[in-house]
Amino acid sequence: MSFGKWLNSLTWIDHLVILLLFALASYLAHLSMKGLRTFVEKTRSSPYANEFRTSPFMFFAFAIPYTIFLYQLVGGVITNWLKDII
Repeated sequence: MSFGKWLNSLTWIDHLVILLLFALASYLAHLSMKGLRTFVEKTRSSPYANEFRTSPFMFFAFAIPYTIFLYQLVGGVITNWLKDII
């Protein structure tokens, strides 16, 4: 199944779960980039070295895999839980 067909086959609850997991993954990506920045600053020996800069590309490079991992791990459980509630 292609990615587009998979997206079209999702219900609105699935979309809501993915959105909520992306919000959580965004927070985890922020924490990861903060930790990576701290690690780079501690290991940097030269005071004239370039500053470690974060970019939107790096943010999405962390957030998208976190989202996929979280959806594979708990997406089905959350979806079923929301279907029972609603």
